[in-house]
Amino acid sequence: MRRWGWLLCCWLLAGCVSLSAGGKPERPHEAAVKQTEAKPLPKDIHLVALGDSLTEGVGDGEGKGGYVGRLVPLLSAEDGVRTVTVANFGKRGRRIAELEPVIHAHQAELGRADMILITIGGNDVMNVVRSHFLDLSRQRFQQATEIFADRLDHLLISLRTINPDAVIVLVGLYNPFSTTLPNIPEINDVITEWNKASQAVLSRYDRTIFVDIQDIFIDRDELLHRDEFHPNAAGYEQMAIRVYEALKERKEWWIGRLLQ
Repeated sequence: MRRWGWLLCCWLLAGCVSLSAGGKPERPHEAAVKQTEAKPLPKDIHLVALGDSLTEGVGDGEGKGGYVGRLVPLLSAEDGVRTVTVANFGKRGRRIAELEPVIHAHQAELGRADMILITIGGNDVMNVVRSHFLDLSRQRFQQATEIFADRLDHLLISLRTINPDAVIVLVGLYNPFSTTLPNIPEINDVITEWNKASQAVLSRYDRTIFVDIQDIFIDRDELLHRDEFHPNAAGYEQMAIRVYEALKERKEWWIGRLLQ
């Protein structure tokens, strides 16, 4: 009798069926499948960068591709991400009126993008300065801000037509003009109003992020290139971190989409 009891115990321990926490039978291979489903395999992110010299990375003495290049390893380190590929169409001197043809020329890249990064507007501000240097006023900048916001709205319509799902990130303007524009002491207010106008436009579209970097460069000349306009390597590092932090707050938008 003891022998039969011992055999019955061994049979129960070696059985193929185990009980789940809810009391329902669960086979071992089913538990492994559930664990695999809970942790999907890492995916690839395709990032497209548009805009001006900040997108191009002008002033980066380390040659790491400005803030865009420095953002790549930060994103690559995230769980759920296997690789990050970049198509960078930034060009020095570009203003917002020149960005629409770039979008149309690269529709295929934009159509498969998971993220679209944009820096634009600094040269639009400089154009106001150059065109009205002797009679600069807040009104001049206000008019330019309204024109910029209208063009930004049209750009977002174009991008959303090409790609309804990509996360669109617009990096705001900062003020490198504190020493070069002494006749406009309120230039910080001008930049703030410009950024607010841009942020208001983005707020009308889903899956968009405005990244404010104005505070990073206030009284921080050590973050500027020797031209006193573009960021240097340290400045671009700060920009990349700020963009990365903003993306982490909306992680479900880009990692979530990749894992669907």
